[in-house]
Amino acid sequence: MSRYPFLNILKKNAFSAVLIFAVLITVFKAIVAGLGIHENFAGRGTDSVMRLLTVRDWLAGQGWYDVAQYRLMPPEGVSLHWSRYIDAGMASIIIPASLFLPMAQAEMLAVTVWPTALLIISIFVIGFGTRRVFGAWAACFAVMCTVCWPVLSSTHVSAGDVDHHNVQMLMMTLMAFAVVWPSWPSWPYVAGIVGGLAAAVSLAVGLESLVFIVGLGAVAFVRAAVENARPQRQFLVIFCVSLTIGSVVLWLGQTGPAIRMDLMCDQLAPPTLMLVGIACIACVALVLIAQYERGIFVHVGTGLLVVLLGLFLVWPFLSHCMAGPYAQIPDDLRDLIGRQINEAKPAWVYFKANTASALVFALPIFTVLIAGSILWFVERKRGDLGRHAHAALGTLIIIGLAGLPIMFIQIRAVIIPASVVPMIAGVVIANLMRNYLRTRSLSDGLVGLLVTTAVLGSTVLVKTVEPLLEVRSQSKERPRGDCRSYSSLNTLNEVAPAIILNHVNFGPALIWATHHSVLSAPYHRSTEAFMNGIVPFQFDQDAFKSYVMETKATHLLLCRGFNYQSEYVRGLSTGEEADWLRRVPVSHEDQLLFEILR
Repeated sequence: MSRYPFLNILKKNAFSAVLIFAVLITVFKAIVAGLGIHENFAGRGTDSVMRLLTVRDWLAGQGWYDVAQYRLMPPEGVSLHWSRYIDAGMASIIIPASLFLPMAQAEMLAVTVWPTALLIISIFVIGFGTRRVFGAWAACFAVMCTVCWPVLSSTHVSAGDVDHHNVQMLMMTLMAFAVVWPSWPSWPYVAGIVGGLAAAVSLAVGLESLVFIVGLGAVAFVRAAVENARPQRQFLVIFCVSLTIGSVVLWLGQTGPAIRMDLMCDQLAPPTLMLVGIACIACVALVLIAQYERGIFVHVGTGLLVVLLGLFLVWPFLSHCMAGPYAQIPDDLRDLIGRQINEAKPAWVYFKANTASALVFALPIFTVLIAGSILWFVERKRGDLGRHAHAALGTLIIIGLAGLPIMFIQIRAVIIPASVVPMIAGVVIANLMRNYLRTRSLSDGLVGLLVTTAVLGSTVLVKTVEPLLEVRSQSKERPRGDCRSYSSLNTLNEVAPAIILNHVNFGPALIWATHHSVLSAPYHRSTEAFMNGIVPFQFDQDAFKSYVMETKATHLLLCRGFNYQSEYVRGLSTGEEADWLRRVPVSHEDQLLFEILR
């Protein structure tokens, strides 16, 4: 009998122990963050704040199909391209909670519980899915990666993060497992339906996952063509049909009859549905031709021919979407968005401005994809992984690599490769651990330690070298006031309702915490709202005054010490005065509110 029975029990139940620990850590973090969320919520991000506002407006009587924010650019408001389905999920928490709590507390409970619940579901999906495909030890490390890497555990799933990216990440994880799940008699049907519906939900809440779906569909298509096996063909057709039916149903459910045929490029609409339909027809064509012809090139060629013919026929309805969701806005504003809105920055621009956080995001991705690729090539001859696990690893690596080019275009696309990183990381680290335990080689141990640290400890590694990074990319921004705390924003309610011209980062926070209306927020469907929050704050005195006077604003709001690009505006934010502005006193000194004297 072992002298340490507890260790034997822990070893036999390692996966359960890691899973329980991960959930406890997640819940503990949520409780700690949730205790102060009301004060700090406005700083969680403009999209999260605006999401809560859309839920609040809907519960207050705004129509299901009406997703405009009328206190932004009043009185017309600005239409948002978001899905009511997420609003319904959050409302399912707020409504029962409001029976026992004041509405403000019920809202804060919802913005804490919603992302936490999504993370816990992701932990279970990643944990049990990885164990089924790659084994228990791989699952342990996959779960550890999920709770240790900020991209998966903090960036979109912390208390207060209620934008749609967390839902998309969960849906992409489900899709990935649907493709690599081990075969069993009902696999093509269950996995195809789960994967197709997850893809449809992902498209309904936002189109950022479209590239992921195309890549995953391409993998399934090529696999069905190459292997020419009945289960693979069945999965492909069921996945495509489920995606098509699910997309149409969800589109009808969230889009009002008046705008259903509008050719919108930034949400699930006819252009996206046309692409989905073409892909579905191509999948069915492959399966039909496979009944009569077994040649791989014939199968692939048939599918490509259908895709090209379909694109040719619908091109008049799609061509305007090729420039992306920002196609309708001026080039100069598109350039400003790419340089000033963090999540819209290309990877190299984001890296230059936020070196430390970029390294935390990128280091595990590149480490896992490189180490996973090496393992895949090594296992082609060695065969320790097993045939299915080896093929599944290769599929996940391809999906991860497909997301890298999009990440370099916009850093927010990090969620695409991130959705498969934990599974690949689990396989890689478990394999390195087994190698070391078998050989006891110092080199194997060092490689394993290096890879594990880079994946599970990227935050610690970057924190260690962060002082050097700060010296290299030190910001010239001066210390600024705490202008997005609730206690600070709330003091603006001491002034009668006004229409405020504000910097782009402060619009949703002002709507959430005050009774004022605003003229700027970072949503591309209103070029004017975007430009109001960026362009004038770069101007000199005369141009700034002229711009402000041409708006509907009754007041101008500045944050003390904020690093505005305009020297003149920076001067106003540090106490300088202007003869066309009258300072309106509020009880928080960091909020600089001016009445515009016309």
